[in-house]
Amino acid sequence: MKLLYKIFLLAMLPLGFVAQDVSAQNVEQQRTLSVSDRKMTAYPIPANNTVYFKISTSLRNEAKTVELMNVIGKTVAVQNVSSEGSDIVFGGLSQFPEGIYIGVMKNADGKIIQTTKLMIQH
Repeated sequence: MKLLYKIFLLAMLPLGFVAQDVSAQNVEQQRTLSVSDRKMTAYPIPANNTVYFKISTSLRNEAKTVELMNVIGKTVAVQNVSSEGSDIVFGGLSQFPEGIYIGVMKNADGKIIQTTKLMIQH
C-alpha cells in the first residue's frame, strides 16, 4: 500500500509544478505588457549622426524632457517632449565622441521616468 501511495504522489508532483509554472508565466506576461505600455526606445543603434527616441503614449503625457547624457552623467543635449505623437530627434551627433550614451526622460519636477542606452559610432 505504501508503494502504491508513493507512486501516486510522484505521479501527481509534475502536474502541480506545471500548474504553478503556467500561472507564473501568466503573471510574467501581464507584468511585461504593463511595462511595455510605458516605454522609451532609441533607434537606430548604433547611431551615426541622428538618433530618434520613440515614446509610448502613456509616458508622453507625463514626460517633460529627454536628455542625452554621456557615461559620466554630463548632459550633452536636451529636447522638450510635446504631447503630439512624433518621435524626439537628436541631430548633429557627429560632434560627440563615439561611445555609450544614455537617454533620460524626466517629468516636470525633474524626476527620472525612464532611461535607455544607445551607442554613437561614426
